[in-house]
Amino acid sequence: MIQHRTVGLAATTLALAASLAATSASAQDPARGNVGLDAQVGRVCMLGEPNPAGLALGQISEASGARVGRLAAIPAQTIQLPGTFCNYGGAALAISASPLAVTSGVAQTGFTGAVNYTCSISAWGATAATVRTSATNAAGDGARSTSAAPKATDLTLVVSDFATAADDLLQPGAYLALVTITLGPDAGLNASGS
Repeated sequence: MIQHRTVGLAATTLALAASLAATSASAQDPARGNVGLDAQVGRVCMLGEPNPAGLALGQISEASGARVGRLAAIPAQTIQLPGTFCNYGGAALAISASPLAVTSGVAQTGFTGAVNYTCSISAWGATAATVRTSATNAAGDGARSTSAAPKATDLTLVVSDFATAADDLLQPGAYLALVTITLGPDAGLNASGS
């Protein structure tokens, strides 16, 4: 013999609802706890990418006239460093530079293989960071500039005042120089020699 049992869905739902109501009436208030979040941001300085990346001065000696063979007038040159920042105060900007020097050979009497120049950046601190290359500044270090507060700005490096020591004739060949811009903690610049 087969038995069938039919259970009404409505009756089961009502029984389940009554059971839940009885359980929630006896439930306690919700428990709460606090979870702390801890994070840190390090001190960061970032120099913008130089634009242009370098300066191509081309022929730097006069090709004719009374000054033929001597240094031609070279106008001031600029390099942009957009998006430069330090997220803390007391960061210093320093510039070091080597003379624009011939890459081969030794200069003969009456000729020179070195051209000096000045580099400056004025938008960082109260005073400009500057350096002047010369035979007496072999390290190529100059005056640095410190910003007392965190700062974000576009910097402009100005390279100007090109000159030889005694207005001698220039030795032929390729001339190269290196300008280094350092941005960071003032004490760090002292330690690195900038």
